[in-house]
Amino acid sequence: MSSKASLSQEKEIILAYVIEVLVINVSNAALTLLLGFLLGVLPGTAVCLATVAVFRLFAGGAHASSPWRCAVVTILVFPALALLAATLSPLKQPYVDFLAVVAILTGLVLIALRAPVDTPSAPVISPVRRKRLKYLSIVVLFIVAAIIFCLRNSAWAYAPQMRLCLILSVLWVSLILSGAGQRLMALIDSINLNLPTRREV
Repeated sequence: MSSKASLSQEKEIILAYVIEVLVINVSNAALTLLLGFLLGVLPGTAVCLATVAVFRLFAGGAHASSPWRCAVVTILVFPALALLAATLSPLKQPYVDFLAVVAILTGLVLIALRAPVDTPSAPVISPVRRKRLKYLSIVVLFIVAAIIFCLRNSAWAYAPQMRLCLILSVLWVSLILSGAGQRLMALIDSINLNLPTRREV
């Protein structure tokens, strides 16, 4: 393949890795949504998945050591968050309001103190870029907070459930930004499942 396309061995390895990660990401998103569908919480799963994905784009967070481990976490966590949101949706408004305030304040503090949380394989070296990513993370948090507030007064039947999906997603983002989240991922990495590890390029 490399000789026909005039690619060096190093570039071929990089290209293969990019394709592998792309396939894994698309597959785990599809499997996550499928599990959400089977559990009857497809919309909530999609909301949780999209919310955390946007946060991670700017704020980063704890990562598993391989795309396969990350896929397992994704497939299990987001349907679970959506299912928990559906279970908690009958809660009275003051309790949900309290959870919302806790989630938003916790997210704001951890973003201000820790974001962006990068990885050794892709460090954010530039102070200007770090500042920009932190600012964008805060902007995303305020947008999510505004949606949570709007859903509070919405007559939409699924508003309480979607609101809780956003609240739980912010709490999950806070966890993966924290030291506890990094220790959790380290614990997951320590489990030997004989899964393929991330290639060194």
